[in-house]
Amino acid sequence: MARNGIPADVPFDHIAAVGAYGDTRYPDGTRPWQGRLAADDQSEFDKQYANWLEDTRRNDRDDIDKDARRMQDIMARNNIPANVPYDRIASPDAGRYH
Repeated sequence: MARNGIPADVPFDHIAAVGAYGDTRYPDGTRPWQGRLAADDQSEFDKQYANWLEDTRRNDRDDIDKDARRMQDIMARNNIPANVPYDRIASPDAGRYH
């Protein structure tokens, strides 16, 4: 990990190959989402994620809900389970660049 510039606190399952540990599931029996979005959807998701982070920082409840709905629409369009955390879908630097 050090050789590749990956911080020591990154969980192994975030960097391991999808099939490396067999059939890993959440406690409720669902599988974690492992895919990527199409370029347009990824860009839009990253934009909404950055807005959501900023609105959360400012505690702007109306905009937080609006941003979450837009991210959930993209997730639904791409068949991503609702229990997948937003940060697993957003690009690694989405909050910094949008």
